[in-house]
Amino acid sequence: MAAAVAVLALALRVPLVVAALPGVGNSDEPLNVSVGLRMASDGTLDAHSYRYPGLLCEVIVGVTDTFRAVGIHVPTHGAMRIENLGVAHTDSRAFIVAIRLVGVLVSVATCLLVWAAVREVLKTSEVPERWARIAAAVAAAAVAVSPLAAANSAYATPDVYAGFAVALTLYGATRVLRGTRYADLLCGLGVGIALGAKYLAAAVLPVVVAYLLAPGLRAERGKRMIRIAGVAAIAAAVFALTTPGILTHPIGVFDGLRAEAVHYQDGHVGAQGGAPGYYLSALFRDQPLLLAAAAVAVVALFRTAGLIRRTLITVFAYAIPQFFLLAVMTVRFDRNLVPLTPALAVLAGVAVPAVFLTVVPRTYRRAVTAVAVVAAFIPLAAAARLYPRLDEHSRIEAAAWVVRNVPGHQPVAVESYGPWLDPSRYRLEPLTFAADKPTVDARALILTEHAAGRFLSDPADHPREAAAYREIMSRYRLAARFTAGSWIAVYVPRAAAEKAVRPVR
Repeated sequence: MAAAVAVLALALRVPLVVAALPGVGNSDEPLNVSVGLRMASDGTLDAHSYRYPGLLCEVIVGVTDTFRAVGIHVPTHGAMRIENLGVAHTDSRAFIVAIRLVGVLVSVATCLLVWAAVREVLKTSEVPERWARIAAAVAAAAVAVSPLAAANSAYATPDVYAGFAVALTLYGATRVLRGTRYADLLCGLGVGIALGAKYLAAAVLPVVVAYLLAPGLRAERGKRMIRIAGVAAIAAAVFALTTPGILTHPIGVFDGLRAEAVHYQDGHVGAQGGAPGYYLSALFRDQPLLLAAAAVAVVALFRTAGLIRRTLITVFAYAIPQFFLLAVMTVRFDRNLVPLTPALAVLAGVAVPAVFLTVVPRTYRRAVTAVAVVAAFIPLAAAARLYPRLDEHSRIEAAAWVVRNVPGHQPVAVESYGPWLDPSRYRLEPLTFAADKPTVDARALILTEHAAGRFLSDPADHPREAAAYREIMSRYRLAARFTAGSWIAVYVPRAAAEKAVRPVR
């Protein structure tokens, strides 16, 4: 069953690595790739900027060095040309695909670690083999078909690596509880990678709780402390290897961490406020079974004992603080749930069969199992439809319209997340939000759902910006609108000669 889950995860993720290329529309990926490329070209592991730690940059450095070692040219500048936030272009598709494939493999490995953690806990707890195999497969499949996990595996961003680190840490913690080999090493690697991927300090908590609850260590306080110290040493070494700046430029690392914390507390237009409800809603849309299973896991804490109960306590030691941390932040992005999903899947895989076998009569077990399996695969359709959304074909259509209808060397203003246009052909004016410059004067003005749409969809909460867009639209008319993905709207001055181009919907 593990192989089937891996194949399913690969099938959903591999097509996404070529989405939108040669355009690169993710807001973080272009900068991440550019930093890694610069590090590889300069022969340094100093990222200079540490709002994210260094693991992802080192992955990009590794891919760059591998390409160059086998004679494949990776240009320092052409591999990622950035025009604006969410507007970039690559001349090296194979290079970007290779980086994204690393993330895909890491995401598949996350599914397999969830499977292994659930499978081994249930097997040790003497849950019948048949139910243990089904529970492990369903838990892993819940991560495999998660649209959020699949989409984020296709970008060169740290979230997929953080999810893998959490899964590895929890797998190591379950081995601590079971008293099996390599537990300390796995926990240390997991915590170190979590810190190196996204400063994910909450990954420390389940490890400490596992050592406190492990039956074989309760009476041996000295041994327990030595093993925890060993895990801490491994984690520190891994963090230092993934983020050498913590040793060479510690002030820069702490400044980067502080800057990211301030950003999440100060706010981000269009992605702020109501974090608890936002994240619960995002979890429900992404994988409703996991949210329901978390409630079952709370019940299971009081209805189970032994290894299963200790496992649930250990996993909750990460899941609850991590969710609370996200909930108290002003800024909220759904990608922040990627490192939480593996923990919820482990909770589901361990708690549901434990409660199921004690509550559900034998005659109804097959029917209830079928319902749970179907529920786990509800997001499959959404995951299978990810490619058109990530491909953002509307950007290609908008760029083609501009090329057909706007003469060369004319001013073109493009909002964040708009189409990439050849800077040698047009005088480009990048705008984060057109509302910030309502007096903009251009032959064509391109507004986007991810920028203008934040304000136009909720004018009551953004009256100043909405008023600025109304002023802009009083001077410009809609010439074309493209909706194959997020919408892209092209406006031209009302005073310009009529081109009689009907809006495209």
